[in-house]
Amino acid sequence: MEKKLKQFTVRLTKEDHLKLILQAEKLNISQAELLRELIRKNLIDDIGELNELLDDLRKVVRNLSNNINQIAKKVNSSILINELEEAKKLHEEITKVWQLLKS
Repeated sequence: MEKKLKQFTVRLTKEDHLKLILQAEKLNISQAELLRELIRKNLIDDIGELNELLDDLRKVVRNLSNNINQIAKKVNSSILINELEEAKKLHEEITKVWQLLKS
């Protein structure tokens, strides 16, 4: 069964067109095929997943920042009670950030 192809026109800036040409040449495919592949790969889902990951990363960084601020406040006020506990929390938050960055 032969697929009926539809034609459409895209207007690009010179810079975007140059990028399209260079990417197509780099992949050794036509510009049209490059555009079809980009559409087929459904980048919208990838972007959604990336945004979720970034939200998780922001939460962990926020928690890490809060812990650092709490430690700084205690150090600056000469209250060093439970500093080991705070250091452990900070280490856990840093580990979470690294795990998110690795995945």
